[in-house]
Amino acid sequence: MKIPQSRQRGSLGANMTPMIDVVFLLIIFFLVSSHLARRESRLPMDLPGAQTSADADPQRAALTINIDQAGRIVVHGVAVSPDDLLAILNDHLRRNESDAAVRVRAHRFAAYRSVEPVLRTVADTGIHDVRLSVQKSRVGGATR
Repeated sequence: MKIPQSRQRGSLGANMTPMIDVVFLLIIFFLVSSHLARRESRLPMDLPGAQTSADADPQRAALTINIDQAGRIVVHGVAVSPDDLLAILNDHLRRNESDAAVRVRAHRFAAYRSVEPVLRTVADTGIHDVRLSVQKSRVGGATR
């Protein structure tokens, strides 16, 4: 009677475990970063209307600065002082260098005296790509 001999076979394929780990980490990163970006845009804000507008470039890493009706400055969901805003803007500029962009979402009834210091602070830091968020008016005059 012949006894079968077991043969040791070497692994023929590449180990996929590290690549799967990296893919899962990338998925988690993009889920978290997209959640934070959506959270900034979903703060309840009655924006001013405009008949024309341009869509923002989704590739640019824009810092969103919200100014509510009372004139409070909100960044990343937290109310900040003008001094804190300057530090946040300098950090944003340092991390993004030539790609630094700022999006200002001011409430429709926010006084300009609340918006102007924010715009001056942004200009003082050297960030030149500044966008003001608006609601595009519909043909009938109603805003969406």
